[in-house]
Amino acid sequence: MIRPRVLIVEDSPAMRHLLNMAAKRNADVTEAPDGLAALKVLAQDRFDLMFVDLNMPILDGMKLIKRVREDPALTDTRICVITTESSQATEEQARSLGADFFLRKPIHRRDVEAVLAHAFGTSG
Repeated sequence: MIRPRVLIVEDSPAMRHLLNMAAKRNADVTEAPDGLAALKVLAQDRFDLMFVDLNMPILDGMKLIKRVREDPALTDTRICVITTESSQATEEQARSLGADFFLRKPIHRRDVEAVLAHAFGTSG
């Protein structure tokens, strides 16, 4: 069985580590510290799922989601937003841009495993 490929786009090293530890059991994981770095990775490689923080320097998550959804080569990539923002409007905006999943921080291993299970039918 081919393992899903996951790209974690998060500026916090601690949160990247948490996401990596939670996802690596069921997926091959690559990390990027911001949206611009993620675009560079995506220009070279393809991923099945991206975890995208909204509040990042250089290129924020909303702009990254928009750029990913505008790229025909990335249409099959699923996107899970991760954020501290609690407003329904933020979630609606992210989903309108093309986010498939939405997690509010603090995030726990079981949250990441639930997204993976939903996206790929894996068990947590």
